[in-house]
Amino acid sequence: MKNKRKRISIAAGAAILVLGATYTVFIAPRLNQEQWVYIESEVERGALTVGVTESGSLEYGITSILYDLDLTVSDGEEDGEDTDEEEETAQKYLKVEEVYVAPGQRVQEGDALIKFTDDSVESVRKLLESALVDARSSYNEAESEYELAVLEAQTDYEIKEISGKYAGEIYNAASSAVDDEIASMQIEIQMRTANIASLEEKVAEATEDYNEAYEVYESAKETMSCTDTGNASNFMTIQTEYLNAQTAFRNAETALNQAKENLEENASQIASLELQVADATARRSIDKLEVQETYLESVINGENAQIAYDAKVESLKEDLQEEEEELETVEEQLEAFVTFVGEDGILYADGEGIVTEVGYEAGDSLVNAGTVVAYAEPGNMTISVDVTQEDIVTMSVDDSVEIHFSAYPDTVYEGTILSINTTATSRESATISYEVVIGVEGDTGALYGGMTADVTFVTEEKEDVLYISRRAIVEQNDKTYVYVQTAMGGRELKEVQTGISNSTSIEIVSGLEEGDTVYIASKVSDEAAVEETAAEDADGTGETSDFSGEMPDMSDFEGEMPDMSGFGGGMPDMGNGNAPGMEGRP
Repeated sequence: MKNKRKRISIAAGAAILVLGATYTVFIAPRLNQEQWVYIESEVERGALTVGVTESGSLEYGITSILYDLDLTVSDGEEDGEDTDEEEETAQKYLKVEEVYVAPGQRVQEGDALIKFTDDSVESVRKLLESALVDARSSYNEAESEYELAVLEAQTDYEIKEISGKYAGEIYNAASSAVDDEIASMQIEIQMRTANIASLEEKVAEATEDYNEAYEVYESAKETMSCTDTGNASNFMTIQTEYLNAQTAFRNAETALNQAKENLEENASQIASLELQVADATARRSIDKLEVQETYLESVINGENAQIAYDAKVESLKEDLQEEEEELETVEEQLEAFVTFVGEDGILYADGEGIVTEVGYEAGDSLVNAGTVVAYAEPGNMTISVDVTQEDIVTMSVDDSVEIHFSAYPDTVYEGTILSINTTATSRESATISYEVVIGVEGDTGALYGGMTADVTFVTEEKEDVLYISRRAIVEQNDKTYVYVQTAMGGRELKEVQTGISNSTSIEIVSGLEEGDTVYIASKVSDEAAVEETAAEDADGTGETSDFSGEMPDMSDFEGEMPDMSGFGGGMPDMGNGNAPGMEGRP
């Protein structure tokens, strides 16, 4: 029994010595040298795309709510009248009552952003409505003046045309200068006499319009005086009707006065012409030369009558057009204001996004144009990259691309070319490049502005092929290998044939099957790195080829030394730290 115990003790001591020697010779030195970690990677089947890859950063599309309302309108104040600055601001500018959002806050479509005070909204609304009433009144007045002025121009045109037409006949038929003059004046008298009926008709029409407008105005004025001012809505409606009736009455009065003036002027001209005829008769012999001059002038005026008429009408149209444009401007101002403030004086988000800018605080007045609120839209993300002139010729707008973000290496996003800038971005360098803007598609909820990305412009694509990670490939002696596991649990190189490849994957033409496991060899330099790498692959995606810094449990070997064939058929070269089969690989 003692001999047996002694033999056991000797065997145990020998085993300890062997283990100690193994640790000292093989393990301990390697813990302080560069070591290799093998990470499992599976052969997959699917589509593989190849193309040009460029890098860029992700940018958000920004939606800005701008305040650019032009409130430069007449407020009815007389020139030189002093106005308190604070009161003027309260009347002419919107004032912020409350701000509901802050930079960095996520908003949804329909969320309230900013509310304006009810007083400022109502003040600006009244200001614009008043300006609109004034603009309409001015336009109506200008329109009446235009119509009367056109009538005068038409009359003048007809007189000149007739004078030119008959001047030659009068001159040739008259036996003396005064006879020609008298005949010419008589023709003009006839024309003006014939025009009396037209002018009287205008006066009658203007009188009728005036009487109707006066009755409407008096009725509106009486209604206005009897209205209860406590009902603001009813009062505003009646006040508007009163102002409109007042404007119509004033316009009708202006038109009537103008028509009467035209009729009186026409009568005055007839009387003047009759006096001239009498005077010409008295000066029969001395006005021959004047008649001749008048004859020539009438001929010229007759020839130029159409030109003069067209010029006059065009000038009148321009004046009327200015008033019309002013009216349209005020109408657009009021419409833009109503659209901006809405029904409740609150601005709402018209889409989803993250607030990037808030331009105003509670109590601020919107005096100058600027951004009220801006927010980034997650659904509108773009990436800008520079593409060389050699590659740009293969690309077109609407082409599809693949996007790989550094933060999500295992996720492939899709994108579309939105634009290609035809102006070079680097004319002074040897490489000419062009900016290409990519729109990111699909679910972008996990993406953030500024993330770096690799954009692959697909030039070739294969369906239903085997592929593995490019990091698993080992090139040696012009041949291609991958690490596979031996029957004894070690690693050995297996030759494969490859096809197309991109920045992450490479096609396997032969040598592997779908679902096979290959190993990506990674070099680490110390014990801590080995443990860290092993921990990262604790989920079964990888395992280390060396010891992790602890002595192996020798009970697993049933008293025998471990078979070192687990290193791929032989011990790794511990002198240079290279893994088996890795010679020549960077």
